[in-house]
Amino acid sequence: MSREPAFDRVAVALCRVEGSTNVGAACRAMKAMGIRRLVLAACPDHDETEVRTYALGAYDVYESAERFDDLGEALGGFSIAAGLTRRVGQRRKESAALPEFASRLAARLVVPAGDAEAPADSAALVFGNERDGLSDAELSLCDEAVRIGTSELFPSLNLSHAVQVACWELREAVLAASKPDGPERGRGAGRTAAPRSSIAREAARMADAMQAAGLYKLAGRSDAEAFLREVAARAALSETELERLSSLFTRLGAVGSLDRGPGR
Repeated sequence: MSREPAFDRVAVALCRVEGSTNVGAACRAMKAMGIRRLVLAACPDHDETEVRTYALGAYDVYESAERFDDLGEALGGFSIAAGLTRRVGQRRKESAALPEFASRLAARLVVPAGDAEAPADSAALVFGNERDGLSDAELSLCDEAVRIGTSELFPSLNLSHAVQVACWELREAVLAASKPDGPERGRGAGRTAAPRSSIAREAARMADAMQAAGLYKLAGRSDAEAFLREVAARAALSETELERLSSLFTRLGAVGSLDRGPGR
Protein backbone atom coordinates (compact mmCIF):
# COMPACT_ATOMS: atom_id res chain seq x y z
CA MET A 1 0.00 0.00 0.00
CA SER A 2 1.45 3.36 -1.01
CA ARG A 3 2.26 5.92 1.68
CA GLU A 4 2.44 9.67 1.51
CA PRO A 5 5.21 10.79 3.89
CA ALA A 6 3.91 14.32 4.49
CA PHE A 7 0.64 12.94 5.85
CA ASP A 8 2.47 10.57 8.17
CA ARG A 9 3.59 13.68 10.07
CA VAL A 10 0.02 14.88 10.65
CA ALA A 11 -2.26 13.76 13.45
CA VAL A 12 -5.86 14.47 14.32
CA ALA A 13 -6.24 15.01 18.05
CA LEU A 14 -9.72 14.59 19.54
CA CYS A 15 -10.15 16.16 22.97
CA ARG A 16 -12.99 15.06 25.28
CA VAL A 17 -14.86 13.57 22.33
CA GLU A 18 -17.62 11.31 23.63
CA GLY A 19 -19.53 9.84 20.70
CA SER A 20 -18.32 6.52 19.38
CA THR A 21 -20.06 7.15 16.06
CA ASN A 22 -18.25 10.47 15.72
CA VAL A 23 -14.90 8.86 16.44
CA GLY A 24 -15.52 6.12 13.87
CA ALA A 25 -16.63 8.59 11.21
CA ALA A 26 -13.60 10.79 11.97
CA CYS A 27 -11.31 7.79 11.42
CA ARG A 28 -12.91 7.20 8.02
CA ALA A 29 -12.58 10.89 7.13
CA MET A 30 -8.90 10.91 8.12
CA LYS A 31 -7.87 7.79 6.26
CA ALA A 32 -9.68 8.87 3.10
CA MET A 33 -7.34 11.90 3.07
CA GLY A 34 -4.21 9.86 3.81
CA ILE A 35 -3.94 10.72 7.53
CA ARG A 36 -3.60 7.73 9.83
CA ARG A 37 -2.42 9.09 13.18
CA LEU A 38 -5.16 9.58 15.75
CA VAL A 39 -4.61 11.07 19.21
CA LEU A 40 -7.30 10.78 21.89
CA ALA A 41 -6.94 13.22 24.79
CA ALA A 42 -9.13 13.07 27.89
CA CYS A 43 -11.63 10.94 25.98
CA PRO A 44 -13.91 8.38 27.64
CA ASP A 45 -13.94 4.74 26.61
CA HIS A 46 -15.73 4.32 23.30
CA ASP A 47 -17.99 1.52 22.13
CA GLU A 48 -15.68 -0.39 19.82
CA THR A 49 -18.56 -1.94 17.88
CA GLU A 50 -19.98 1.49 17.06
CA VAL A 51 -16.55 2.83 16.16
CA ARG A 52 -15.95 -0.11 13.81
CA THR A 53 -19.40 0.30 12.21
CA TYR A 54 -18.79 3.94 11.29
CA ALA A 55 -15.06 3.65 10.55
CA LEU A 56 -15.54 0.77 8.09
CA GLY A 57 -12.12 0.13 6.51
CA ALA A 58 -10.47 2.74 8.72
CA TYR A 59 -10.91 0.92 12.03
CA ASP A 60 -7.14 0.36 12.14
CA VAL A 61 -6.78 4.12 12.71
CA TYR A 62 -8.71 3.76 15.96
CA GLU A 63 -6.87 0.58 16.97
CA SER A 64 -3.51 2.35 16.75
CA ALA A 65 -4.70 5.58 18.42
CA GLU A 66 -2.46 7.20 21.01
CA ARG A 67 -4.30 7.87 24.27
CA PHE A 68 -3.50 10.56 26.84
CA ASP A 69 -5.12 11.78 30.01
CA ASP A 70 -4.80 15.46 29.08
CA LEU A 71 -4.34 17.56 25.97
CA GLY A 72 -1.12 19.24 27.04
CA GLU A 73 0.66 15.90 27.33
CA ALA A 74 -0.83 14.72 24.04
CA LEU A 75 0.55 17.68 22.09
CA GLY A 76 4.03 17.72 23.63
CA GLY A 77 5.84 15.95 20.81
CA PHE A 78 4.46 17.98 17.88
CA SER A 79 6.14 20.93 16.19
CA ILE A 80 2.86 22.80 15.93
CA ALA A 81 -0.72 22.32 17.07
CA ALA A 82 -3.76 24.03 15.57
CA GLY A 83 -7.09 24.17 17.36
CA LEU A 84 -10.12 24.07 15.05
CA THR A 85 -12.77 26.40 16.48
CA ARG A 86 -15.60 28.63 15.34
CA ARG A 87 -16.00 30.45 18.65
CA VAL A 88 -14.73 34.00 19.01
CA GLY A 89 -14.41 36.34 21.96
CA GLN A 90 -12.29 39.00 23.55
CA ARG A 91 -9.99 36.48 25.20
CA ARG A 92 -9.99 33.91 22.39
CA LYS A 93 -7.08 33.61 19.99
CA GLU A 94 -7.37 35.44 16.69
CA SER A 95 -8.19 32.71 14.20
CA ALA A 96 -6.80 32.03 10.73
CA ALA A 97 -8.96 30.84 7.85
CA LEU A 98 -8.46 27.14 7.12
CA PRO A 99 -7.17 27.52 3.51
CA GLU A 100 -4.52 30.05 4.55
CA PHE A 101 -3.40 27.92 7.49
CA ALA A 102 -3.32 24.76 5.38
CA SER A 103 -1.06 26.45 2.82
CA ARG A 104 1.39 27.57 5.51
CA LEU A 105 1.40 24.18 7.17
CA ALA A 106 1.90 22.34 3.88
CA ALA A 107 5.07 24.34 3.30
CA ARG A 108 6.43 22.94 6.57
CA LEU A 109 5.38 19.35 5.91
CA VAL A 110 6.68 18.78 2.40
CA VAL A 111 10.27 17.52 2.13
CA PRO A 112 12.19 18.92 -0.88
CA ALA A 113 12.27 16.63 -3.92
CA GLY A 114 15.41 14.52 -4.05
CA ASP A 115 16.13 15.00 -0.35
CA ALA A 116 14.24 12.15 1.26
CA GLU A 117 16.42 12.31 4.39
CA ALA A 118 15.65 15.97 5.10
CA PRO A 119 13.80 16.47 8.40
CA ALA A 120 10.37 18.01 8.45
CA ASP A 121 7.85 19.16 11.01
CA SER A 122 4.92 17.37 12.63
CA ALA A 123 1.50 18.84 13.24
CA ALA A 124 -1.65 18.13 15.22
CA LEU A 125 -5.11 19.27 14.15
CA VAL A 126 -7.04 19.55 17.40
CA PHE A 127 -10.82 19.17 17.71
CA GLY A 128 -12.88 19.57 20.86
CA ASN A 129 -15.96 18.07 22.41
CA GLU A 130 -19.05 17.66 20.22
CA ARG A 131 -21.22 19.99 22.31
CA ASP A 132 -18.94 22.86 23.25
CA GLY A 133 -15.78 22.47 21.17
CA LEU A 134 -12.42 23.47 22.60
CA SER A 135 -12.48 25.34 25.89
CA ASP A 136 -10.40 28.50 26.34
CA ALA A 137 -7.89 26.49 28.36
CA GLU A 138 -7.63 23.81 25.68
CA LEU A 139 -7.27 26.36 22.90
CA SER A 140 -4.51 28.08 24.88
CA LEU A 141 -2.49 24.86 24.58
CA CYS A 142 -2.58 25.20 20.78
CA ASP A 143 -0.27 27.46 18.79
CA GLU A 144 -2.94 28.64 16.39
CA ALA A 145 -6.71 28.87 16.18
CA VAL A 146 -8.17 27.90 12.82
CA ARG A 147 -11.70 28.45 11.56
CA ILE A 148 -13.67 26.65 8.87
CA GLY A 149 -15.77 29.06 6.84
CA THR A 150 -19.48 28.32 7.27
CA SER A 151 -22.77 30.10 6.72
CA GLU A 152 -24.26 32.19 9.51
CA LEU A 153 -27.52 30.34 8.82
CA PHE A 154 -26.07 27.34 10.63
CA PRO A 155 -22.35 27.74 11.41
CA SER A 156 -21.89 24.58 13.45
CA LEU A 157 -20.41 21.48 11.79
CA ASN A 158 -20.70 17.90 12.98
CA LEU A 159 -17.34 16.86 14.44
CA SER A 160 -16.55 14.22 11.82
CA HIS A 161 -17.55 16.66 9.05
CA ALA A 162 -15.16 19.24 10.45
CA VAL A 163 -12.39 16.62 10.51
CA GLN A 164 -13.18 15.74 6.88
CA VAL A 165 -13.08 19.36 5.69
CA ALA A 166 -9.84 20.14 7.56
CA CYS A 167 -8.07 17.01 6.31
CA TRP A 168 -9.24 17.61 2.73
CA GLU A 169 -8.03 21.21 2.78
CA LEU A 170 -4.65 20.18 4.12
CA ARG A 171 -4.38 17.40 1.55
CA GLU A 172 -5.01 19.83 -1.30
CA ALA A 173 -2.40 22.22 0.07
CA VAL A 174 0.21 19.47 0.53
CA LEU A 175 -0.33 18.14 -3.00
CA ALA A 176 0.03 21.68 -4.39
CA ALA A 177 3.22 22.28 -2.38
CA SER A 178 4.64 18.95 -3.59
CA LYS A 179 4.58 19.96 -7.26
CA PRO A 180 7.87 21.20 -8.75
CA ASP A 181 6.22 24.50 -9.64
CA GLY A 182 4.17 24.64 -6.43
CA PRO A 183 4.14 27.44 -3.89
CA GLU A 184 7.45 28.41 -2.32
CA ARG A 185 8.06 26.40 0.79
CA GLY A 186 8.10 28.11 4.17
CA ARG A 187 11.03 28.97 6.38
CA GLY A 188 10.57 26.04 8.72
CA ALA A 189 10.38 23.34 6.06
CA GLY A 190 13.18 20.90 5.39
CA ARG A 191 14.60 21.03 8.92
CA THR A 192 13.52 19.93 12.35
CA ALA A 193 11.54 22.40 14.42
CA ALA A 194 11.77 22.06 18.18
CA PRO A 195 8.98 19.96 19.71
CA ARG A 196 6.34 21.78 21.69
CA SER A 197 7.61 20.31 24.97
CA SER A 198 10.94 22.09 24.44
CA ILE A 199 9.18 25.27 23.36
CA ALA A 200 7.06 25.26 26.52
CA ARG A 201 10.16 24.77 28.68
CA GLU A 202 12.12 27.60 27.07
CA ALA A 203 9.12 29.95 26.98
CA ALA A 204 8.84 29.48 30.75
CA ARG A 205 12.55 30.27 31.13
CA MET A 206 12.16 33.45 29.10
CA ALA A 207 9.16 34.50 31.16
CA ASP A 208 11.16 33.78 34.33
CA ALA A 209 13.93 36.07 33.06
CA MET A 210 11.50 38.88 32.32
CA GLN A 211 9.90 38.46 35.73
CA ALA A 212 13.33 38.58 37.41
CA ALA A 213 13.94 41.88 35.62
CA GLY A 214 10.78 43.29 37.21
CA LEU A 215 8.64 43.35 34.10
CA TYR A 216 5.63 41.80 35.85
CA LYS A 217 4.71 43.50 39.08
CA LEU A 218 1.09 42.43 39.17
CA ALA A 219 0.05 40.45 36.10
CA GLY A 220 0.85 39.66 32.50
CA ARG A 221 3.35 36.86 32.83
CA SER A 222 1.04 34.06 31.69
CA ASP A 223 -0.05 35.98 28.58
CA ALA A 224 3.56 36.80 27.68
CA GLU A 225 4.63 33.18 28.16
CA ALA A 226 1.80 31.96 25.93
CA PHE A 227 2.74 34.56 23.30
CA LEU A 228 6.39 33.46 23.29
CA ARG A 229 5.35 29.83 23.04
CA GLU A 230 3.02 30.43 20.10
CA VAL A 231 5.47 32.64 18.18
CA ALA A 232 8.29 30.10 18.58
CA ALA A 233 6.06 27.30 17.31
CA ARG A 234 4.78 29.27 14.31
CA ALA A 235 8.32 30.38 13.44
CA ALA A 236 9.47 26.73 13.45
CA LEU A 237 12.53 27.52 15.57
CA SER A 238 15.01 24.67 15.84
CA GLU A 239 16.23 23.44 19.23
CA THR A 240 19.46 25.42 18.78
CA GLU A 241 17.68 28.63 17.80
CA LEU A 242 15.25 28.24 20.67
CA GLU A 243 18.05 27.76 23.21
CA ARG A 244 19.96 30.78 21.88
CA LEU A 245 16.87 32.96 22.10
CA SER A 246 16.17 31.75 25.62
CA SER A 247 19.78 32.43 26.59
CA LEU A 248 19.46 36.02 25.37
CA PHE A 249 16.38 36.53 27.53
CA THR A 250 18.16 35.02 30.52
CA ARG A 251 21.14 37.34 30.13
CA LEU A 252 18.92 40.38 29.64
CA GLY A 253 16.92 39.38 32.70
CA ALA A 254 20.11 39.15 34.75
CA VAL A 255 21.19 42.61 33.60
CA GLY A 256 17.77 44.06 34.38
CA SER A 257 17.86 42.48 37.80
CA LEU A 258 21.24 44.08 38.55
CA ASP A 259 20.11 47.49 37.28
CA ARG A 260 17.17 47.44 39.66
CA GLY A 261 19.48 46.89 42.59
CA PRO A 262 18.53 45.50 46.01
CA GLY A 263 15.31 46.67 47.52
CA ARG A 264 13.94 48.25 44.36
